[in-house]
Amino acid sequence: MPERSQIPHDLDLDRPSGARVHDYFLGGGSNFSSDRELARRVLAVAPDIRLDALANRACLHRVVRACLELGVRQFLDVGCGIPTFGTTHQTAQQLAPDARVVYVDSEPLAVTQGELLLEGNPGAAIVQADLRDVDAVLTADRTRQLLDPAEPVAVLMFSVLHFIPEPPAAMIGRYLDAFAPGSLLGLTHLTADHAPQTVRAVCALLDDSQHPGIARSRAELTDLLAGLDLLDPGVVPTADWRPEPGDSDLRTEAPLSYAAVARKP
Repeated sequence: MPERSQIPHDLDLDRPSGARVHDYFLGGGSNFSSDRELARRVLAVAPDIRLDALANRACLHRVVRACLELGVRQFLDVGCGIPTFGTTHQTAQQLAPDARVVYVDSEPLAVTQGELLLEGNPGAAIVQADLRDVDAVLTADRTRQLLDPAEPVAVLMFSVLHFIPEPPAAMIGRYLDAFAPGSLLGLTHLTADHAPQTVRAVCALLDDSQHPGIARSRAELTDLLAGLDLLDPGVVPTADWRPEPGDSDLRTEAPLSYAAVARKP
């Protein structure tokens, strides 16, 4: 648990937060009793959701490396959550020290913890904003300082779009329109395609949190990427997006999320 001095004064501890529940699933300590209670209720109906959270984090690492291999050195990690472990800048800057990363999240604790983690790192910063407020994200001082819109940017939306009930295509388009051709969109998203009853139960539980959830199908996510060049292997279960040795342990019989990466022409 964070030190009391690290807890923002306006943090709502009584209502669970999607970011803090996800932190619990990843084994982090930036969560509170209301978050842990909801997480335990979710695990009771979806025991594999913790494995899915770990698969999402492993997929993030693979996507960041794939972006670097394509020559991208700028990352906008939207809805980044609480920096539990294996974050975008750690993966990117380990392989490319010149990589620059801007994180975005509306969760006050995520921002506070992110600022502590990024202290002294000139190539990474965190912005507190709602990802739906695209102008606020793109015009933030740290975004403008670190990201060059004339060069490709990898826009990452991992485990966040399922907290956006309205169709997100226009919002995604605005992010990609802000950056050069060759920019990338990487995402993971909750789905009910393989375990509909389980995912319906999870979404019903999330209705009691600050971040209600919505599942989308493979067809919906494919439509969301229309007009972009979808990278192989396409829209696939998260653990199956370019898996590496050891990733087989993260596969589940009924996948709970999809992953995809697409490039702006």
